[in-house]
Amino acid sequence: MNTILSLNLKHLDSVINHVKALAFNRSFSSTGETKAALYIKNEMNEENIDCQIEYFAFTGAKRIFMRLVYVILFTYLIVFRLLLLLLAYFSIKYLFPPARNFSLVRKIESKNVVANIKATKKQEKRSVVILSAHYDTFSANLPPGVQKVFLFLFRIIIIPYIMFALFIAYFFFFTEGPVVITPLILIFTLIEFAMTTIIFLLVHDNNHSKGSIDNASGVAILIELAKLIKVNPLENYDVIFLWSGAEEWGLKGSKEFCKTHRNYLSKKYDLNRSFNINIDMVGSYIGLETKHSLHLKRREALFDLNKRIEESASELNIPLTVSDKIFGSKADHKSFRSFAKKTKTSFQVALFHSEKDSKFIHSSKDTPDKCDPDNLNGCLEICYSTIRSIDSLSFPLKEIR
Repeated sequence: MNTILSLNLKHLDSVINHVKALAFNRSFSSTGETKAALYIKNEMNEENIDCQIEYFAFTGAKRIFMRLVYVILFTYLIVFRLLLLLLAYFSIKYLFPPARNFSLVRKIESKNVVANIKATKKQEKRSVVILSAHYDTFSANLPPGVQKVFLFLFRIIIIPYIMFALFIAYFFFFTEGPVVITPLILIFTLIEFAMTTIIFLLVHDNNHSKGSIDNASGVAILIELAKLIKVNPLENYDVIFLWSGAEEWGLKGSKEFCKTHRNYLSKKYDLNRSFNINIDMVGSYIGLETKHSLHLKRREALFDLNKRIEESASELNIPLTVSDKIFGSKADHKSFRSFAKKTKTSFQVALFHSEKDSKFIHSSKDTPDKCDPDNLNGCLEICYSTIRSIDSLSFPLKEIR
């Protein structure tokens, strides 16, 4: 790999040092997550970069699990025709205001860390670069491949059961159901509960993974990118840095960011010339996932983001593995794809993702030594070079006097 042109020795050392500093449990709504968010914010504050922590709440695994328990309990009450108990429950919950928000398991709280660096030229309807990486971790007792199988089984179990419970409700409210079906219903319910309990306990564990590849690598690269751009701001593009929380639980942080800021971003920026680069896993190599990675109206686009990334890697002589996926990886870039659709713009999206390193993630194997410093610095240099090359394009924008 050639010498990294834009980075000095301080940056070269800092990227891997950030990965090492973040090598602890950062699962959602934990003290580790808060510690990681404050680490990122402190790094931004030291460089006088405008940075805020945005809080949000979402439905977590425990809440979903408890809702399953509620469905099972209600099914039992319906089967045994204890409808007065159901009536009493809903009467107490909704007739008395203090009880309306009561829940045995409250919503989970998480946070996004957001930093901003303004363009040097003040222009009307200028463009924006959104650089994103999630900082939370997820640990499991099973390898990633097996996890996917169990989570798939969970989905195909829970959905039919809910439909079955609704059928039972209808069946016993409006018909005279035969008594013989009751034991079958109870047996099915117990099996359902046992299977979902086993899956939940096998998959979920918060203690193993240090989350180095997934995704302290992306967090570290974004921190140093912010420092580089702070010293050398772009002329035509504002830059937003998003370190998202709760990505491992359904891209919650990035979805919340896109939902909360969609109107603001649409009004302030020309999204047809704007783009997102999401960095999710840089380990034993630098991977770029290109399958449907950008929603692009060719007649309006002045550049192709993924091609620009590939060209930058080639010019810098940095190895880049480009993959073409049928379905694509589940990462925060999907939130920005949806953002592009909802805003009906040519907003482009790219994803850095070393998929072959998935054999290490969500386990005790995901340690800092799995992150090659050359790859971390190489990804940083590719992103920096790509952003600056796009910023140098001539856009017919009106400057504010």
